[in-house]
Amino acid sequence: MMRVLVFLMFLFLGRTSFAHEVPNHLSEQEKINYLLNTIGNSQLIFVRNGEEYPGQQAKEHLQMKLKASGNAIQTAEEFISTIASHSSMTGKPYYVELPEGKMIEAEKMAAR
Repeated sequence: MMRVLVFLMFLFLGRTSFAHEVPNHLSEQEKINYLLNTIGNSQLIFVRNGEEYPGQQAKEHLQMKLKASGNAIQTAEEFISTIASHSSMTGKPYYVELPEGKMIEAEKMAAR
């Protein structure tokens, strides 16, 4: 759960507040949806295989990957480590570009 919160904190660097946390009462699927919505509403740039995407496009891509995984992803932690951290086609890591231009590897961002 801590990894999910740290991941969200970094996503919210592009917003006005750090005060967002995944509510504890949510099911794992609801937590995944919360993460997807957070990404979709983010003002950050997501970099996948060298191409930049706004939050909404990143969300749509991650939703497609999640759907393609079938029932393999059961938790928000699995979503971060399996779906939201690297390309399943190339194995290359995903990055998030912060407002000041700094690039952070998504997997490392979630592990902090």
